[in-house]
Amino acid sequence: MAIPTVRRADATPAGRTGVADRERTHPGRTGVWGLVALAGVTGLAAFSLLTGPAPIAAPWDVFILLDGAYRIIEGQISSTDFASPIGLLVYAMTSLGMRLQPVPSLAAATYGNLIFLGAAATMAWVVARRRLPGMYAAGFTVFVALLVVSVRPLGFSPWVTTYAMLYNRYGWALFAILLVLLLVQPRPGTSTAAALDGVVLGVLLGLMFYCKINFFLAGLFAVAAGCVLRTPRHRILAVLVALLAFGAVLVGMWLGFGVRVSDYVHDLAVTALVQDENYRIGKLVLALGYTLPVGVLALGVIAGLFRSARRRGEPTRELWRLVLLVISVLGLTAAVSAVNTPERYELPALVTVALLIVGHHHYRSAPLARASLLGVGALVLIAAGPIVGKDAMGLGKAVSLRGEEVHPQESQRMHSDHLRDFVIPADATWSTAYRMASDVPSMINDGIALLGRHISPGDQVFTVALTNPFSFAMSLPPGRGEPLWWDLNINFNRTSHPDPTVLDGARWVMVPTTPLGEGCCQATVAAMLELYGPHLAEHYTEVERTADWILLMRSR
Repeated sequence: MAIPTVRRADATPAGRTGVADRERTHPGRTGVWGLVALAGVTGLAAFSLLTGPAPIAAPWDVFILLDGAYRIIEGQISSTDFASPIGLLVYAMTSLGMRLQPVPSLAAATYGNLIFLGAAATMAWVVARRRLPGMYAAGFTVFVALLVVSVRPLGFSPWVTTYAMLYNRYGWALFAILLVLLLVQPRPGTSTAAALDGVVLGVLLGLMFYCKINFFLAGLFAVAAGCVLRTPRHRILAVLVALLAFGAVLVGMWLGFGVRVSDYVHDLAVTALVQDENYRIGKLVLALGYTLPVGVLALGVIAGLFRSARRRGEPTRELWRLVLLVISVLGLTAAVSAVNTPERYELPALVTVALLIVGHHHYRSAPLARASLLGVGALVLIAAGPIVGKDAMGLGKAVSLRGEEVHPQESQRMHSDHLRDFVIPADATWSTAYRMASDVPSMINDGIALLGRHISPGDQVFTVALTNPFSFAMSLPPGRGEPLWWDLNINFNRTSHPDPTVLDGARWVMVPTTPLGEGCCQATVAAMLELYGPHLAEHYTEVERTADWILLMRSR
């Protein structure tokens, strides 16, 4: 009597070869896709190097980036010598870029991005190649690279080219890699592979901690979800190695940049006291709404997988696990976005929802049915399409203005060697902190000329504004003990703010004039003058006033 052959419920149907089987049979295919990923990342890096820095349509946040990096190369320590609720990472990368230049300038942002790109793209490929078919692993790696080198904030028009909120792009890149690492089941591997995963996990968490705290906290929840919903082999080894790698990042940041965890946590706690919880809850509700299209489509695709499995009499336990993983990604993505500047539908981590479905089939060595494949394609299009499309247009905009960047109009040239490549297009209409963007060069030049008539080398200047653009521009010593940037109801308010003694080291104080109806952040100046006006009146006297600035000198 013949003994019937029992086929596993998750096996590939007879006569059909799964993607994972094909790649195991033809390992060279993974190598080919590795070369594709390398070519894509290298191409983006070369493009960024040749065309950077981008023209800046929204400039004031870029002054923050440059001031933070300049403070570091001047020997200051983040969260000790200056306060910042945004982590050190983005300023550290730009400071490394400054160290590559004889005369630091905005190009440091490009160089810092390329340093970070090398680390992020490497981790993306290392993680994805064991969890996804080669084509998807390469695509994900190049997507991460595009996130890093693009020149506009997520959620903004592609024509608003700027390095503002670059830390959010860093955070999303790291978070997306983390989700793939934790939630997409890897092919069975050795203890060495588990140890490598642990190293990557620890490094990702360490970088996210010093990038922006909302990404790190979401990362911890992702770790919990991965532990509950996934049971990787050698889990204990991976966790131990991850803890060591995380500690190594903290130690490396301390040795390289002097930052102490306790001081950074103090900055975060102070900022948390200032911000309105109801405001964040409202943003969370909006962010959940922006995840709905991806969520509905993903659950529709998975519903089709349920019908197919039941028709073949296969168990559905893994599909229920997949549902929980998708819901986890949606919730964590919304929670992260609620703390960022509104990004609308441009939430890079949502790309991992499609990768969860692909990885589910890849692990089982099962090919995607045509309907599921179309669903995955639609998910990628909805999640990544707007980001890729607008980023490509933004990079195209930067290229089209390259001539103006190299040879700017005299009206757009800032009179500082450090700002020689900081070019704001003459047609930039973004409403910045205190002026329309195209008028910012004349405002900065007016301030540089005003200070040049009075200050001596080594003098310290304090600016009653969002940030101080003059220390870096004029190679002056930056102040100590002050916030890197001032944003009303974000990192200070009328009840929680630095003591007036924060001004004591400054010989000069610059106050911007605030013409009615110009700029978006005049309330910050009004609040600072209200809080520190009595101290200024007692210790400083006005020495000169121009159309854009009021200069005060310390008198006692």
